[in-house]
Amino acid sequence: MQQMASVGPLSLSLTQRVLPFYDSAMTLKRRAAGSSELFSMLEKILTEKFRQTLRMVFTDIENQINRRDEEEFAKDELRIKEDLLSQVETYPADVLLDEDFLVAAVDGSGTDSLAVYDDVRVHLLSTSTVVLDTNTRSENLFSPVDRSALEREVGEQPYIDAHWHSGVRGDARKKLAETLVNVYPLKDIVDLILPFFRDFTNGRINSYSDLAGTEYGKYAPRLKEMESLISREQILTNPTVHEEIRKASEYAAIRKVLMSNIRPRYVLIDGAMSVFMHFVRHYPSMPTGFMLRDLCELARKNDVILCAVSKNHTIPFAHKIAKMAREKFGEGAKWFCHLPCKDDPGGGLHIYEDRTYIPPMLAVPYLFSFSRDNRPSRIDFDRIWWLQNVFVPDDPHATRENEKALFRELEFMSRDARWYGYPVPLALAHESCKLSYEDLRLAREICQDVRTEMGYDNKKSEPLRADYDL
Repeated sequence: MQQMASVGPLSLSLTQRVLPFYDSAMTLKRRAAGSSELFSMLEKILTEKFRQTLRMVFTDIENQINRRDEEEFAKDELRIKEDLLSQVETYPADVLLDEDFLVAAVDGSGTDSLAVYDDVRVHLLSTSTVVLDTNTRSENLFSPVDRSALEREVGEQPYIDAHWHSGVRGDARKKLAETLVNVYPLKDIVDLILPFFRDFTNGRINSYSDLAGTEYGKYAPRLKEMESLISREQILTNPTVHEEIRKASEYAAIRKVLMSNIRPRYVLIDGAMSVFMHFVRHYPSMPTGFMLRDLCELARKNDVILCAVSKNHTIPFAHKIAKMAREKFGEGAKWFCHLPCKDDPGGGLHIYEDRTYIPPMLAVPYLFSFSRDNRPSRIDFDRIWWLQNVFVPDDPHATRENEKALFRELEFMSRDARWYGYPVPLALAHESCKLSYEDLRLAREICQDVRTEMGYDNKKSEPLRADYDL
C-alpha cells in the first residue's frame, strides 16, 4: 500500500498555513460590521493575484537593474578578490595588549511626533555616550568607565531633550536654525564651516578671508549664519527636520567626548560619513555636513580614530563580495574589503560608478564581516585621516598591513555573541538610547499632564484610532 506524503506544517505554503487561523476571525469581523462583503487586507495579501504582482515587480528589477549590475560586477571581480579583500588576523582570546585603550560610541533615537498640535510638532531626542576600556589585564574585558566620571565630562547619560518645530507658517528654516544653534556646542559659524573648506580644498582655503577670489566668494556672506547654511529649505519635511536635529544631537555628543579629558583611541558613530552637497554651490547643503567635518578635524587633532558603522547600507553586491570572501578564506573567516574611489590607485569600482555618495566625499568606506551569521556591515573613515595613517603611497603591502592592524582592533571590540560581529560599544549605546513604544506612550501621556498642569487647553494630539494612519 502506497504511503501518503507528509502534509505537516513545513510542507504547506504560507497561505495554507496562515489563512485557516483567520477564517473564523474574519467571519466575526464581518458580522460586527454588518456586512458579509467586507474583506480584510490580509485576505487580499494572501491571494494569488498579489503574488503575481510581486513576480512582475521582481522580474522588472531583474531586467532593468540586476543584469546590468552583474555585467559591471564581472569587471571588478578579479580586482576585489586579489587586491581589495583581506582576512582579519585576530587577537587570541587571552591577549594582553601592550597598551589598553578606551573606545567611545554615540547613538541617538527619537520621534518627530512626541506631540502634534495643529501644525506644531514636538520632537523628542535621546542620545547615549558609552565609553569602554579594553581592560585586557582583567577578566572584565571592555568594562564601562565609571559613570559618574563620564557624566562629569560629557553630561548626564543617556541624555533626553525636546524641541518644537512648525513648517506651515513659513518659519521652517528659521526655527530649525535656532534649534541647531541650541544643540551644537560650537557657536561660531565661521569656525564651524572652515574644517570642511580646509579638507575639501586641500588647505587652499584656511580662513574666512581665503573664500574671496574663489568660487565660494559670492556665497561668503551666507556662510556666517546657521540659517543660511540650510540650503534645502524646499524639502524641510517633518522627517527631514527630525533627521537633521537627531544628527546634530549625536554630533554634539561626539564633540563633547572629543573636547573632554577622556581621550579614547576610537569614537564610533552609528551611520555613514556621507555629506550631501549643494549641486551648484559645492558645499554641504545642510549644517550637519559642516558639523561632521568639524568632528573629523577635531578627531585628527586629538589623535582619535573616528569611525561610522552601518548595519544597513546600499553597497551593491555586498552578498557576492561576502561569498567571494568565504570561498577565499573559509566559511567562518573574518574579513574586510576596501571600496576605493576614483582618486585611489586603480580608481573606483564599476559596481558603484553611477551610485551617488558611494564612496562618500572625504571618506573611505570598507565592507567587513566579523560573524558568519550576519550580513556584511560597512564602516567609513575620514579620508584625510586615512591618507595620513593608513595609506602608504606606492606601497600596497604597507597599506594592507596598516589596514590589518586597524581591523584587528575593530574585530577585538566586536566579539560579544549577542551582537553578531557588531561593535559592542555601539550596540550598548543603542540599547541605552532607544525609545520603545512603551517609552513613547508614557512620554505622550506626560505631555498631556504637563499641559494640564500649566492650564493650557488639553487638546488631543492624535485621534483615538491612530491606527487609521498606518
